[in-house]
Amino acid sequence: MKSRIAITLCLLTALLAAVPAMSAGQDQPRFRVGVYFEGSMLNDKNLTEFFGHSQRNLPGFEASVHTLYNIDVWTSYRVYRDKTETTFFGNVDKLKINQASLGIIYRPLVWKVLEPFVGAGLEFYSYSEKVEGDSDIPDTSGNAMGFHIQAGTHVNILKFLAGKVFFRLNAVKKTLDNPLPDGSDKLDLGGKEFGVGLVFKF
Repeated sequence: MKSRIAITLCLLTALLAAVPAMSAGQDQPRFRVGVYFEGSMLNDKNLTEFFGHSQRNLPGFEASVHTLYNIDVWTSYRVYRDKTETTFFGNVDKLKINQASLGIIYRPLVWKVLEPFVGAGLEFYSYSEKVEGDSDIPDTSGNAMGFHIQAGTHVNILKFLAGKVFFRLNAVKKTLDNPLPDGSDKLDLGGKEFGVGLVFKF
């Protein structure tokens, strides 16, 4: 997990170092940082049925840097958490997925109020499942990598502040050593995310 985080940070640092400065003719903010609140739905039926939730609501953080034209290098981070109790002994079973995104945002139209965007990029996940208490069920953990596409719009409120509405579709699968209850050897951590947020521009 630590090595994957280190690689991700190195990749992001390299991308930011390669970003050219804005030309004098561009009237766009150099940086954007924001917070958002989203509904997150996992694809994997084994997880959603076992934990009893098809959707979790969670906060996220994002940042982007303007490159050229209407293209930004963008990154975000959020944590998916869920828990339930085991059937026979009532031990608490906790699931945690650290979700990091890195990609490109393109705004084809920049109006005074609206700035619609589309984007695509990579997903870096680390997951763990732990059963608390006296249990013979072993803890599990691992890493997975995938892709995302997204679309939405910024709604400019002030010169330095904008609202945001978005939808993101993730494709993240992990091949397992042991099959799941339905016989599949793939853990499907991908899914849909949709939400709203606030973005500060400077």
